[in-house]
Amino acid sequence: MESDRKKSKGRFVISLAVFFSLAFVIPLLANALPDHTRTLANAPEILSKTYIDRVVDYAVSGKKSQMVVAGSSLVIFPHVLTDGYYEKVPVPVPDPIEYAEFLKNYREMAHFKKLLGQMPGGIGAGADNSTARATNTSVVDLGVPSLMLSDCDLLFEKLQNNGTLPDRAVLLLAPRDFMDNTVAVDRNLFLHEVIGRISTSELLSSENPTVFCGKLFSAANYGVNEWARQFRSGWQRVILAVKRLGRQPKKEAVMQDREVALRYFYFGSGKLADLDVYKHRYNPPDRERIKEQLAAMGRLLDRLKAKAVKTTVVLMPLTRENIALIDDQAKFQILTGMTVECEKRKVQYIIASKLDAYDKNDFVDSVHLNAPGGDKFFRRLASLLNAP
Repeated sequence: MESDRKKSKGRFVISLAVFFSLAFVIPLLANALPDHTRTLANAPEILSKTYIDRVVDYAVSGKKSQMVVAGSSLVIFPHVLTDGYYEKVPVPVPDPIEYAEFLKNYREMAHFKKLLGQMPGGIGAGADNSTARATNTSVVDLGVPSLMLSDCDLLFEKLQNNGTLPDRAVLLLAPRDFMDNTVAVDRNLFLHEVIGRISTSELLSSENPTVFCGKLFSAANYGVNEWARQFRSGWQRVILAVKRLGRQPKKEAVMQDREVALRYFYFGSGKLADLDVYKHRYNPPDRERIKEQLAAMGRLLDRLKAKAVKTTVVLMPLTRENIALIDDQAKFQILTGMTVECEKRKVQYIIASKLDAYDKNDFVDSVHLNAPGGDKFFRRLASLLNAP
């Protein structure tokens, strides 16, 4: 009987050792596999997780910038494409996975920063009030695809908890940020990441033992989920590699000219292939969600005002075809609500009509600006930010 118990315990210990060995080795092995095993089809989290990591890593890093530009992917596209096109930043295009990997550690807005620096007497100007030098102002892009206003408020709460709120915040917003039917507000990946990732300074600054224990639990829960995600993704890639054993990686048709790729990215010139996606995102309009997100915008503006962060809200330009998909009453509710929330707090609000005229040649799809469109937008925005 005693020997049976010892054997059973021995088997259990061996099983645990094998399990944890695999849990450690599989993700490492997966990372050593050829890049063609990292596909959108088998691991869509590679993209979304990488986009989110770039922002959450910054939020817990303790770094502080003078200006933060926040919003959804409407921030990321013009920022990265203009940096690659005009500033020769080595942006990998058009492969979306390489692009996402590059973005993980790329937040500095080189082109917009240069444009700000060219404004006489503006942001970052020297004591003589001459044309500012671009190096005088640090500007980071904290855009997250599919970000809602409630997520944006959580992001700035995280910066506040770490004592790294910027001197100036610029929020680039669009109707989608208030009404996206495809985003689960209370269970999305960004919310999980930003709540679970706890920096040491944030943990030690907890007001009381209950808050401290709550944050410690959030960090532990995040760690377990992160391990599970890596383990699952690792197995997916190993299985895919075995299936493709002996086969040549599929060759994708890509644009050879880097300048063309940066200008149009992977959607192609003038194509509006995303309209069906946005039709589903916008309709039927969830008026309660719109109301909740407008309230979140109000909380965010109050948070920034309480900490003396100079804030600007910008309504981003969209194509006519995309705007036409939005229900008129929902559009009125959002635009009126944005105006009211900003006026109530005396926040600078720049409406789309003040941002010059745009056509389909300025976009990669129906909502995201390309490099020339982004240049036009950032030039105008820099001018308006420097206005009295």
